[in-house]
Amino acid sequence: MALVTYDNIAASIADWLNRSDLTGQIPDFITLASNEAQRKLDVPITKQIINQTVTSSQATAKKFYVPFGSNAIISITDSKGRSLNPVSFKEYQVYTQEAGDACVYASAGGEIYIGPPPAENDVFTIQYFDGDAPWVFFYQGQEICPIPEPILMGSLMYAYMYLKDDNRVSLYKGKFDEAIESYNRTNKTLAMGRIKDESIAVNGGPLA
Repeated sequence: MALVTYDNIAASIADWLNRSDLTGQIPDFITLASNEAQRKLDVPITKQIINQTVTSSQATAKKFYVPFGSNAIISITDSKGRSLNPVSFKEYQVYTQEAGDACVYASAGGEIYIGPPPAENDVFTIQYFDGDAPWVFFYQGQEICPIPEPILMGSLMYAYMYLKDDNRVSLYKGKFDEAIESYNRTNKTLAMGRIKDESIAVNGGPLA
C-alpha cells in the first residue's frame, strides 16, 4: 500500500495492528505521532499557502489583512509567479502613486501593503509559517503526507503504549527515531548544498 494520503496511512496502521477494536483510536495515534514528529524535525512541516484575491474595498484601501500575522510570511508572488520584494513601510510609500505590476510589499499591524497598488481581482499567493499547521498538505483534493514513515511508526509506537506492550513500543520508537533522523539528515544535506545569497553577491552566480 502506498503511504501517501491520510487514508492510506490510517489503513496501514489498522493492518499492522490487526485490532478492529482500535479503529476509533487510530486518529488519536496519528495526531500524537504528528505532534511528536513536529517537535523532533529540524525543519517542521508547518508551511502553509493561501491565495488572496483583492476585493474592491481592499483595492481602494491599498491593503489587506492576514490572520496569521505578517511576521510569518515567507513569500508573496503574483498570478504570474513573480516574487514581490519585502520592503519597509517607508520604502513602500514611494510606490503608492505609481502604476504597473506589483513588485514590493510591506507589512504592518497584520496588514499587507502592495506596491504599486493592486487592482480588484488581482490574485497573490502567500506562503507563511504556521506553528499550528496540520501535518498534511492538500493536493488535487487529497490530503498528502510529506513524512509518511515517521507518522506510521510513531502511530504504532503510541498504539502499543495504549496497549501497554513495552516490547513493541521500544521497537517502533526505534523505527520512528530512525525515520526522523533520516529526514533531518536529508534536510541538512540539502541546506549545505544550497547556494546562499551572500555567496552569489561575493562570488557571482553559476557559470553559463
